[in-house]
Amino acid sequence: MPSSIRLRCPGCSARIKAPAELSGQKRNCPGCNRPLLIKTTPPEDSDAVLLAMETPAPSVRRRR
Repeated sequence: MPSSIRLRCPGCSARIKAPAELSGQKRNCPGCNRPLLIKTTPPEDSDAVLLAMETPAPSVRRRR
């Protein structure tokens, strides 16, 4: 587990670095004083995530 957690405040978008020991606890943002939950987020490349299902556009061949 990392020694610190980096997150952004949903209220003022302040970048916050908190000790890993605070994971799962609520604290107030030092910028706007809004309560937020300190939590770890999975790395962006951890698993595949389906964002949207689209049908592929039909291929069009051009004549030369």
